[in-house]
Amino acid sequence: MDYKELKERVIKEEQLLRFDHFSNEDALEVGMLLIEEAKRRKAAPAIDIVINGYQVFRYGFEGTNNHNTMWLKRKMNTVQVVHKSSLQVFAILKETGEDLLKDWFLDPMDYAAMGGGFPIYVKGTGIIGCIGVSGLPHLQDHGIIVDVLCKYLDIVLNE
Repeated sequence: MDYKELKERVIKEEQLLRFDHFSNEDALEVGMLLIEEAKRRKAAPAIDIVINGYQVFRYGFEGTNNHNTMWLKRKMNTVQVVHKSSLQVFAILKETGEDLLKDWFLDPMDYAAMGGGFPIYVKGTGIIGCIGVSGLPHLQDHGIIVDVLCKYLDIVLNE
């Protein structure tokens, strides 16, 4: 895997998938789209959406459990502290050879450099929260969020 290419792709996604506004109602709509998309893919993740530190949406498919909750928290902590998707952090660490704990001072018990945490960026305001998915391979956790946000925001990402 080319980590520089992955990082650049994820940065582009984060720059394009931004909201004019994001309310609890938007969280519900995005959350429901994530559920529909997971069903379409025959996947069974846990889904979490947080605005300003407050959990406004959570759903766990049959088979999810507290292990998923722990991964969601770690991925979303990463987004909230570094203001990047957890997959971008993964790509940066892989590209540079840096370590989450030694170089970034983020304890892996509380933070994760794995796909599945994505920032909610409101234009003119900045990052107000994040969307988390856990239960699929981490690139797919990230991918399902991106695909749903593209649909919700009516954005086509040119690869």
